[in-house]
Amino acid sequence: MKNKAIYLLILLFAWTGCEKVLDKRDLNTLDETAWNNYSLSNMYLNEVYAENMPTFSLAQNSGYSDETYNDNDYIYGRLDENSVGTYSLFTYAKIRDINIMIEGVENGTLDEHDKELLDAQARFFRAWRYWELVNLYGGVPMVLTAQDPWHEELNVPRSKTSACIDLIVEDLDKGIEALPASWLDVENDYGRLTSVAAAAFKGRVLLFWASPQFNPNDLADRWQRAYDANLAAKNMLEAEGYGLLENFSQIFLMEGYANTEAIMIRSYDETYLPGRWESSCRPPSGGGTGSNNPTWGLVQAFPMSNGKRIADPGSGYNGIYYWQNRDPRFYATVAYNGCTWKMAGRSDTTQWTYFLNSQELSITPATGFYCRKGNNPQVQFEDVEKTPTDWIEIRFAEVLLNLAECANELDKRDEAYSILKQIRDRAGIEPGADNMYGLGAGMDKAAMREAIIWERQIELAFENKRYWDLRRRNMFAGDLGPNTPKLNGTVRRGLRIMAKPPHTAVEIDTIRNDIDINSADYANYFVAIPRVLDADYLINYEQPKYNFFAIPQNILDRSPSVEQTLGWANGTFDPLL
Repeated sequence: MKNKAIYLLILLFAWTGCEKVLDKRDLNTLDETAWNNYSLSNMYLNEVYAENMPTFSLAQNSGYSDETYNDNDYIYGRLDENSVGTYSLFTYAKIRDINIMIEGVENGTLDEHDKELLDAQARFFRAWRYWELVNLYGGVPMVLTAQDPWHEELNVPRSKTSACIDLIVEDLDKGIEALPASWLDVENDYGRLTSVAAAAFKGRVLLFWASPQFNPNDLADRWQRAYDANLAAKNMLEAEGYGLLENFSQIFLMEGYANTEAIMIRSYDETYLPGRWESSCRPPSGGGTGSNNPTWGLVQAFPMSNGKRIADPGSGYNGIYYWQNRDPRFYATVAYNGCTWKMAGRSDTTQWTYFLNSQELSITPATGFYCRKGNNPQVQFEDVEKTPTDWIEIRFAEVLLNLAECANELDKRDEAYSILKQIRDRAGIEPGADNMYGLGAGMDKAAMREAIIWERQIELAFENKRYWDLRRRNMFAGDLGPNTPKLNGTVRRGLRIMAKPPHTAVEIDTIRNDIDINSADYANYFVAIPRVLDADYLINYEQPKYNFFAIPQNILDRSPSVEQTLGWANGTFDPLL
């Protein structure tokens, strides 16, 4: 469904005829007969999609984690409710629009099959919107009817977080039951929500509910509930032909049903401007700004082609030639000095990031690296401000990793091993003589937990997952394991690639295309100087305080029944209930 927005104004005109607008008490209160017509109901639903389907989110929130940095970034770790979208009247206005549809469809005269399809899609979006709020604040007022602001009491207290989760899951279960696994009208319905999308999202929600952010006492029943949901999602997906796409680098570039990994999609075409993903990835010589810069920490996180961490004995890592023999996902995610990077509109096939190089008009990426995740080399130079790439909110690899994490917490270690091997095999990591793909044998729960979160960091890099993983796992304030120290007290780092004296950047500009970066030439002409990017700030993300944000004061002023979150000024509401 190519981003169709049928504006409410059109719907209102169609439904209200020639009535004067000022005679209408509430423009969102529609003539009930509209819900007796499937076409009109579906038009309203299209607007619900336009307003609530997650937008293109590659690299969203990356600057608040250890993934990326640019010179205009927010301070590392200082993400708050003002950064990611707040508990706001706007959010509840969207929920009210959804509730209008749920009630209207229920009371209309459409046949039961059409009612179920329309209702299930609306309920999915209600679950989506409420989960966004619960993930930030814990329990929130769960308004499940389209309240009349003129005649109803709008001062609704916060529900317990557990009750919110149950209501979210209830809406998603409706989608699992009523929605098709795929839609028959490929041209017009591509991107519509499905039963498998509802199942996958349910698995994500329950994984978070079981994680330390929400579950500090490590209640096993929550892990079991999350495991069951993710296993059901995996089985449903595989029954419908979903699976890991063979070529990792094509996940965001292959569109349509041939992409067996894409579960929940927002589709775009070449007219889409707000994302500007191509521009943020590409260097100036490719028509972009080159502002999306992976950190040195992320570069180092990628394992070697044998699956070992770079610090492990026998990994084969070389600190000078750091790009050699890495996990193939590294090359699909990171552009480094001297790499091959072909792109439309540029004759150069080699990318340089050394300081003051003429290829980029002396503009150097802040970290020494560019992001290549989801970059489409076919987009023309003059079109990089547009982003025709579809956004995949949920993909099959995430479902597998969600399941692996739950399995491990329930001591189903063999299942977790099997999933990690499957993902690493698709990535192109060598299985090794022991068929372990670089994974340590005999890992206990803690070691496997660390391995799974590491795999998520690599596999899902820049997909708006890392910050939320850091938060739900309390990784800002606490060590996850010996290979994953806490982030509090750390800074992000990069490399500044410099001409090695007596050579100069001007000299290298004239001979660079003759330099073999995999030979001694590289060490002769270049030197990498570590660079601290957050020199004035060491991260101090307070947990558990920041696990659940403060309700904005303007909401408290409007709704006295809404309690402030515990841990904040005058807070009394416990988000862990």
